[in-house]
Amino acid sequence: MDIRAVSSRRILASAQLLKPYADECSLPEIGQVNPQGEMYERMENLGVLKFIAALEGEQVIGFISVIHCILPHYGRNVATVESLFVASEYRASEAGRKLMNAAEDYARSHGCVAILYSAPAGGQLERLLNLSKTYRHSNTVFAKNLA
Repeated sequence: MDIRAVSSRRILASAQLLKPYADECSLPEIGQVNPQGEMYERMENLGVLKFIAALEGEQVIGFISVIHCILPHYGRNVATVESLFVASEYRASEAGRKLMNAAEDYARSHGCVAILYSAPAGGQLERLLNLSKTYRHSNTVFAKNLA
């Protein structure tokens, strides 16, 4: 398995991964996942967004996207994981952990003082982060449909 930075185009071209990602990760209050390729490219060009992929050969089996910026309230550079997904048949591998490590290395290398993860309530990522001694449960996110 190879873990490396890739373009958003590479991720968006991975139809075999985007369908299960959309099925599992869409938030009903917001709607179906609808990746905005042009916006991703603009953010990549500004240097505030990075996609990192887990690859088996040349097939993308998982990805993480990290956004970082200076938070006005703190005046500190902080990274946020926008998306983290690994195909179900690879979840027993170290792909998820390796993607998280790569995202954290990327954030550190860009001067971030922290990285924030949002995990689906009751999901595997929430359980793993709660069991870890290196992550602190800091906030809980609630969603409300305004439409």
